[in-house]
Amino acid sequence: MEVEIPLVSVGDDGRVFTVGGNEGKAKYELVNREKRKLTITNVPFSLTCALHKDNVLADPTAEEESIIETSVTIVLDSSDQIVSIQKPGGAVTSMTTIKECISLAKDRRRKLREILMDNVEAMEVDQTD
Repeated sequence: MEVEIPLVSVGDDGRVFTVGGNEGKAKYELVNREKRKLTITNVPFSLTCALHKDNVLADPTAEEESIIETSVTIVLDSSDQIVSIQKPGGAVTSMTTIKECISLAKDRRRKLREILMDNVEAMEVDQTD
């Protein structure tokens, strides 16, 4: 996986703006030329659960979201600590349902973290001279 960060500049007023494609690179001198390995310590992972009657559906599609009664989004950090719980309106939701969503989010976090870490470790870091 390769991430390219666009060339940006900060104006005197503190606003950040993109300089633009290759012509921008010719006008401005790059200050940080070396590539550095990204150290990931605490990554938030979120899961949205669609709630419809007595059913809980993890990661609903846009079509499924259009017909559900309400949803709950759970955000966990890398150590399974709850960072955020959001339930935008809708009917009152039982604590049992919230706990089920948290459990699903923990399972999903473990799987996604494994995929993320496998891909980060597989990345090679080039040192530019």
